[in-house]
Amino acid sequence: MNKHQAYTEWLHDKNLAPHTIRSYLDTLTKFPAQLNTENIKTYFKANLKRYEANTLKVRKYALNSYLKFKKLKIEWEKIARIIPTVQRKFFDTLNELEFKQLKATQVEKNPNIHQRNNLILDFLLYSGVRINELINIKHSH
Repeated sequence: MNKHQAYTEWLHDKNLAPHTIRSYLDTLTKFPAQLNTENIKTYFKANLKRYEANTLKVRKYALNSYLKFKKLKIEWEKIARIIPTVQRKFFDTLNELEFKQLKATQVEKNPNIHQRNNLILDFLLYSGVRINELINIKHSH
């Protein structure tokens, strides 16, 4: 049995995406078995120039998740000022007219495929679901 099998199951129970689970498990391989504030702080200090701020942020999330699973406490306030902040990206969105124009543009030869694609666009826009989440929806859901 994998040494992190129980943690992996815990992550599955939290409905995390498979990619996120792999990322979190990969993060654990970069740290010693005994996690404490000092070895986590040392890791982040040593890797500031090696990794992008976003990568370090994800590693922090992964560690925080694992610490919650193990019910361990770390002094994040001693580590937080080391990790660079990540600027949030703001994405342009379609206005209503642009959305209608997008749906009216038919590049498909088959009208049924065009109708299906418009339903997908409606679902994406009005539900807020991500494309990857839409792709993974099963009939049983």
